[in-house]
Amino acid sequence: MSKKKKIQIILGVIAFLLAGILYLGLNGRQESGEVVTEHFTDGASESAKSEKEIPEQTDSSMVYVHICGAVKKPGVYTFQSEPHIIDVVKQAGGFTKKADSSSVNLAEKVADGTQLVVAEKGAEKRTNEEQSSHEKSSGSGVSDKVNINTASAEELMTLSGIGESKAAQIVSYRESNGAFQKIEDIMKISGIKEGVFSKIKDYITV
Repeated sequence: MSKKKKIQIILGVIAFLLAGILYLGLNGRQESGEVVTEHFTDGASESAKSEKEIPEQTDSSMVYVHICGAVKKPGVYTFQSEPHIIDVVKQAGGFTKKADSSSVNLAEKVADGTQLVVAEKGAEKRTNEEQSSHEKSSGSGVSDKVNINTASAEELMTLSGIGESKAAQIVSYRESNGAFQKIEDIMKISGIKEGVFSKIKDYITV
């Protein structure tokens, strides 16, 4: 075999090997690209699936509470579930320095659409003085009791511890459940317990 023939054979083998290496390199890149693309697609699908599974929060499931009176930021606040009064007070910035914190039950739960009125210190005393003055001027004394079945919200608010919110609840209770059968039934109203009842029992009737 001539020297020229040998050189041609060697060059042919080298060319074949280079072609093989190039082919394998391109094929490897292509396969790698397909794997990445498939992984990305699966991730996008999972992400889209997760978004669909997350329920949308609708306005109908929110609890709206109006708080006013002696709080730093009175207004209407929304909650995802029925909050306690202490949660509503915190949202409203807390009590003011004039607030009578004992006028509300911080552990009580609040229903949707409730209006909370935080009284100021001395408000109960002023109410009692105004009521006493009214009784003296009318000359009827304590016998001139407030009928909780017929009194207007304004008349109910003359009672000690009965603010705008509780007066509205009393009127609403009468409209939904009928007349109170006895004065003790007023304790069925949220926020009116033994303490408040003991202060007003001598001034109410049915």
